[in-house]
Amino acid sequence: MPDARNGLILGIDPGLASTGFALLSEPNLVLACSTVVTRPGRDGERLVVITRHLRELLDANPPAEASLEELFMGRNATSAVAVAQARGAILAVLEERGVPVFEYKPSQVKVILTGYGNADKAQIARMLAAQVKMPEGRLDEHARDAIAIAICHARSRRFTRAAIR
Repeated sequence: MPDARNGLILGIDPGLASTGFALLSEPNLVLACSTVVTRPGRDGERLVVITRHLRELLDANPPAEASLEELFMGRNATSAVAVAQARGAILAVLEERGVPVFEYKPSQVKVILTGYGNADKAQIARMLAAQVKMPEGRLDEHARDAIAIAICHARSRRFTRAAIR
């Protein structure tokens, strides 16, 4: 059961091969982040690995909300299908746990973090390092993307609250 009082935001960068997760405590502290890498094989087995990890995260630290990257339809339809499968499994788990989900386009995340909708991975990494208290150690791009998505939601949520007032 989500705990709205804790204000935790779970950011998720979905993918069948690699899914990034980040737990953000506002305003800019990353409590935990991880990347689940699945071995090539049957899609169902890979989805079970992802959803098992997600359930463990939700059990340990129930977030108030989750933020997820929207499906991006690039040139590679095969990878878009794999991402869609992962997103579907993730959304089902979040729904069964009652966690509200907010979705953002990749360009929205980039604008909120860097001010530029076409920022590259290096620009995003530099802005995250400058703006957020990151966990120790090296982070892969999926964990960084999950952090960026959580930050995007936290800032969007603050802006919405301020506009309502």
